[in-house]
Amino acid sequence: MGYPTKRAAQEERARLLTQVASGRFTHNRALTVRQWLTEWLDRRVQDGLRPSTAVMYRRYVEQDLQPGLGHLRLHELRRHHVDRFLQAQLTGGRGLVTVRRMHAVLSSALAAAQRLDLVEANAASSIRLPPERPQRAQVWEPAQVGRFLDEAADDRLGPLFEVAVFTGLRRGELLGLQWQDVDLSDGELIVRRQRTDAGGRTVEGEAKTAAGQNRRVGLGPAAIAAFERWRRTQDADRELWQNQWAGGSWIFTREDGEPLVPQYVTKRFERVVRQAGLPVMTFHGLRHQHASLLIAQGVELAIVSKRLGHSSIAITNDLYSHLLKDANRQAGEAAEALVPRASKGLSQRSEHTTHTHHGRKGKKQEAPAEEFLF
Repeated sequence: MGYPTKRAAQEERARLLTQVASGRFTHNRALTVRQWLTEWLDRRVQDGLRPSTAVMYRRYVEQDLQPGLGHLRLHELRRHHVDRFLQAQLTGGRGLVTVRRMHAVLSSALAAAQRLDLVEANAASSIRLPPERPQRAQVWEPAQVGRFLDEAADDRLGPLFEVAVFTGLRRGELLGLQWQDVDLSDGELIVRRQRTDAGGRTVEGEAKTAAGQNRRVGLGPAAIAAFERWRRTQDADRELWQNQWAGGSWIFTREDGEPLVPQYVTKRFERVVRQAGLPVMTFHGLRHQHASLLIAQGVELAIVSKRLGHSSIAITNDLYSHLLKDANRQAGEAAEALVPRASKGLSQRSEHTTHTHHGRKGKKQEAPAEEFLF
């Protein structure tokens, strides 16, 4: 390796001596970014990375990061390389959310490399990306929710959709329910697992967040009735299929007893939405729908957050801040509507107050009684 000047060579020598003295020197100078990303991801998978997350990480690593940065030596990767790569993704039309996720995956991999002294610094740190605009959760009006549920009543999965609306469970959490998780007499269910899609295959695991795992969700009369209807449907399936019925304790199953596949549920949901002539919504939107119904009824945000299994109340606040503003305004209007007022008397009193304040200069005025009301 040649250096352009004697000074550059001396600086490199000093840097290497510092690395050796601090214990950060590595002899593996040939390791490329491509090789390290592969090794890092394999380690994460072995350490128990959630399958659906592993699929997403692998997609970003193999389709974006390795083609764009993989040719560089790991120890030679610098912030300007990362910045140029990410800016190229944005100018090439990639969405900001996607680019942020790419950046997060790379930063995590480089942080691991830094901990192992493979690099001196994380080249993905301190990279500036455009601020992310908060996305408002799109929800239906209550009347539209009713129309959806009326349309879904004729669909085999109607009870599942109704439970989704009135519990706010994620799709994977619904499909992970077993009958021992639901107590209809006490009106409560416990989220113990989820069944999610990971690259075309269904995998079982814990809930998405620690706060969501083993959380208890109260059930209202409509949700309880939906579970009871589904139990009757499942009993009829079991009777029809006899010893060929493959079901166990899973709640939401196919006619033959096999657990439902996540993508199949989504397709059935989308079909019902089209049949009902409603605005397009994702299945996950039913979760937002549940939150909006709770907020509209004045339910405390802490309870909304707990039912949804968010890791912090701040996440709930960020997602539904616009709904909270609407509910706050409606609460104010509702409070005003409770108090009967004589509009003529109010107008006359207002005029009298104005006249009194402006017509008696130099005298200390007694404050109107309204000013002492709290």
